[in-house]
Amino acid sequence: MANKYQNLNQSQAELDFHDFSVLTKEEIIKITDDFINDAQEKSYQRISFIVGQGKHSKNGAVIKPLLEKYLTTHPEVSRVQKGKFNQGGEGVLVVDLS
Repeated sequence: MANKYQNLNQSQAELDFHDFSVLTKEEIIKITDDFINDAQEKSYQRISFIVGQGKHSKNGAVIKPLLEKYLTTHPEVSRVQKGKFNQGGEGVLVVDLS
C-alpha cells in the first residue's frame, strides 16, 4: 500500500552549488533569485539548495550562512530549514515558497 504522505517533504526542484566554480556573493544571490523565479513560474512550493557544509573550504562554510541569512528575508520565501537526514542533512537548505 502506498504512503499518501511519502512525497510531502520532498522538494520539487533542487539547485546544487557544487556544480559551480568559485562564486562571488553577488553571483550566489543572482543564481538564487533566478532559481526561485523559475520555481515560482512552475508553481513549485518547496525547493532545495545543496550548499554543502563547508568542510572543504579553507575558511569554513561560505554559501550556507550567506544563503540562510538572505533567504530568511526574501519576500518570496515563507520558510527556510536545514535538510533532514533523508533530504541531505546539514548541507541542504529546504525552502518553502510563498
